[in-house]
Amino acid sequence: MLSIEPGLLIWTIITFIALVFVLRKVAWKPLLTALEQRESTIRTALDDAQLARREAQDILAENQRILAEANRESLRLIEQGRVEAERLRATMSEQSRQEAQRLIEEARREIVRERQLAIQELKSTAADLALQAATRLLHRSVTDDDHRRLVMEFLDRFPEKVEG
Repeated sequence: MLSIEPGLLIWTIITFIALVFVLRKVAWKPLLTALEQRESTIRTALDDAQLARREAQDILAENQRILAEANRESLRLIEQGRVEAERLRATMSEQSRQEAQRLIEEARREIVRERQLAIQELKSTAADLALQAATRLLHRSVTDDDHRRLVMEFLDRFPEKVEG
């Protein structure tokens, strides 16, 4: 059945060796060169990818730092706005208090002035009434000097009666 023939075996080995030699000269070097180029391309692509990854991480870290700085700045601005609003509120409150105090003082001065005017008018009216009453009581005419003297005496005593 199956038998090995030495001649065929030798020619098969010689053909195989010749084929390996020819392939080595013709195909092996181009295949190895193509594989080496492919390996180099892949290695370069991996190196580039690692470099890009590191750069992306650096950019991400920088973006996070910038975002944190922006957050701190916004918090600082908010706090500054709050402090400024509080200061403005205090200033406005103080101005309102001062304005109210000024109005109160002005009203007090006006009251004193009006009181003095009322007292003066009351004195004048009282003097006129006193003169009319005195003239009627005396049934005689009073001279201007008598009028002045009577009014002055009455006015000198009148504040004590009004204020007391």
